[in-house]
Amino acid sequence: MAAAVRELVVAEEIHRRAVAAALAVTPVEATALEFLLHHGARPPSLIAARTGLSRTSTTALVDRLAAAGWVSRRPHLQDRRSVLVELTDLGFAVALAAHRVFVADVEAALDRADPRLRDDPGWRRAVGGFVALTAAALRRRAGDVLGVETALGPHVASSADQPDRR
Repeated sequence: MAAAVRELVVAEEIHRRAVAAALAVTPVEATALEFLLHHGARPPSLIAARTGLSRTSTTALVDRLAAAGWVSRRPHLQDRRSVLVELTDLGFAVALAAHRVFVADVEAALDRADPRLRDDPGWRRAVGGFVALTAAALRRRAGDVLGVETALGPHVASSADQPDRR
């Protein structure tokens, strides 16, 4: 099961890079556009958290997307020290088109999968639930740097004695 999930993750990364290339943006910029599409206007700090960028790098990312006409900044009504970044109409159209490509690819895979997955709501809930739980577990581990280092510790220590493989 882990191998299949890993293949899905790798395929999604390749898909994101292809979509980003078609849009002439970086994969991280594509991630930011997708985040804003699904979550609406957000402060730069949340974009930074989603993309893994520093605040300075997030500011530069937002500047690039704003220069392209895909996002705009507006005052944050609850926090006068902050702004909200939101998709413009053009940005929304672009992000929605990219999302629809992803959805079409998932739907095409469903068409080729076991018919019970498409037709049985119980199966869909079970698989969707598993995917959501897996995503949550991966996010949790990614946010726990000490936990990653502890889990990898014995392997990282032994690889330090090996020649550089890059």
